[in-house]
Amino acid sequence: MRGTLITAILLFIFAVVFWFAADAIPKSQLGGTVGADGLPKLLAIALGVLSAGLIVQSLLAMKAAGPAVPAEPKRRSGNIARHLWAAGMIAIGAVYLIVVPYLGYMLSVGLLLLTVALYNGKRPSFGLLLFAALGAGFFYLMFVRLLDVPLPAGFWPALVG
Repeated sequence: MRGTLITAILLFIFAVVFWFAADAIPKSQLGGTVGADGLPKLLAIALGVLSAGLIVQSLLAMKAAGPAVPAEPKRRSGNIARHLWAAGMIAIGAVYLIVVPYLGYMLSVGLLLLTVALYNGKRPSFGLLLFAALGAGFFYLMFVRLLDVPLPAGFWPALVG
């Protein structure tokens, strides 16, 4: 629990630093209603809120657990499995970055949501497909329409004409 608390505090500090770095992005007369700093600031806020929630959760869990008892040494095989799982998540993210210019943002995000859910043990179902489709639509509307962030359309517009 202490490690989680330390990580959450470091993430919160990173969110604050990230906000100030985003705020230092020069403003352009060509920018729309949301400038180049809009998305980074939104990400900084999200990270700050989530890390603050994790700090509170960790403190409450530590208070409920009482005094610390020395834990058993962790087995190396469990650590290796967690590292392999994390490497798989990074690989999924890397594939997303590779395919998004070709498939377009909306389809790529839907596939990303579906793949991450399946990778984390969700069973294939209609509800999972609906989650991926609605999630892709939500992120498309939020970033492309609401925030006016130009994201790749992929090869679809060329097919439609």
